[in-house]
Amino acid sequence: MSYSRDQVKQITDKVLNMAKADAVEVRFSGGERSATRFANSSITANLIEHDQEVAVTVYYGQKTASATTHQFDDASLVRMIEQVQELAKRKPDNPELMQPVKGPQPYVEIDAVLPATANFGPAERAAMVKISTDICEKKGVLGAGYIPKLHWTDALANSHGLFGYFRYAEASFILTCRTPDQTGSGWAGTTGVKDIANINAAQLTEVAADKGLKSRKPRAIEPGNYTVILEPRPAARFLSLVLGALNARAAEEGRSFMSGKERGSTRVGEKVFGENVTLRSEIGNPILRQTPIGQDGLAAKSVTWIEKGVVKNLFYDRYWATRQKQEATGTQPGMSLVMEGGTATVDEMIKSTKRGLLVSFFWYIRGVDNQTLLNTGMTRDGLFLIENGEIVAPVQNFRWNESPAVGFNNITMLGRPVPMHTGEAYDNPGTALVPPMKIEDFTMTSISPAV
Repeated sequence: MSYSRDQVKQITDKVLNMAKADAVEVRFSGGERSATRFANSSITANLIEHDQEVAVTVYYGQKTASATTHQFDDASLVRMIEQVQELAKRKPDNPELMQPVKGPQPYVEIDAVLPATANFGPAERAAMVKISTDICEKKGVLGAGYIPKLHWTDALANSHGLFGYFRYAEASFILTCRTPDQTGSGWAGTTGVKDIANINAAQLTEVAADKGLKSRKPRAIEPGNYTVILEPRPAARFLSLVLGALNARAAEEGRSFMSGKERGSTRVGEKVFGENVTLRSEIGNPILRQTPIGQDGLAAKSVTWIEKGVVKNLFYDRYWATRQKQEATGTQPGMSLVMEGGTATVDEMIKSTKRGLLVSFFWYIRGVDNQTLLNTGMTRDGLFLIENGEIVAPVQNFRWNESPAVGFNNITMLGRPVPMHTGEAYDNPGTALVPPMKIEDFTMTSISPAV
């Protein structure tokens, strides 16, 4: 199910004409969410959901309220609008409320729907499952995988003349392979892929299966500080820990790692990471498909957040930008995120390491201290000891305590950036281009019983 620009505009125009308030904003979202799950050499679920939703927000001075409906007939829309208008009038004033953005916005034109990805259905996913399970059976491992696909339309309109429309399609392939004795586990995947031709199910299964087999009966080694080589998935999760710190309000109110020494100041212009750390939001990137519609309907623009370790920009929402007499950023730090990489391969990183760990996966990451960006998490699905440039043994998983404020000052090698989701889940926006990275003195605090 897909929605054309004209179809969506007819719906949003209808709601705008029905609602009576000082200002009205309408959000439309709809399309197809589908997925195939498989385990133990067979498909366990084929899921498909066709959904549509309209959300309307009405404004009366500094009062506002929102409501949603999944039914687009006139009676349902009228009922929603009447309820939200009544609710808004009873709300207290919100002194930080910003009125809707006025007029058309210069959105970047992005072609984010390839036909093959939009039509990536159960038959195509089943073919990938067959390839994967055949390899798993041949290698003697148990594979459990997830192949989600999203073909979606988002739009935003308001009574001040704004209309933004964006349609995208993406897919992912995620696989964990375990040994029958449950002592070995390996992960491989690619996420948020715009072109399904870039999903190589056979190659990914080979990687996950080999890791599972090689990680059997891991050796226990002492916690401590290790050189670590983070493959793209744990590197993306580690990178995500920086994004919340790029909020200007938290920094200027003294609640953030990016807060300056003087009251109300920030660390913009200060070198906080190593020379090899450059991070930017690249709207219109040909690989990433994320929306050109920024916060509150502002046009998303490319922004450099960190350049060669120096903080260049922070995110200003519309309220805080007005209060501080700054320009609202529009682009949020997680949008179309690109971390510059290098030319090193993971194999070259391994060969350059005297003693360290190859990390396949991070999970259950939780914040400890916002001021220092200290987080705690665990490794899993393949952790390997490196000695004298070679992988010598699987080792038991660790809990780690580390901050990107430290880790991103200790990067000694970077690889080629690849698409990888930065969040815990894989179904929502959040794919970035992230390189594998070699980091010195990464703190492993205790052994974890996870496989």
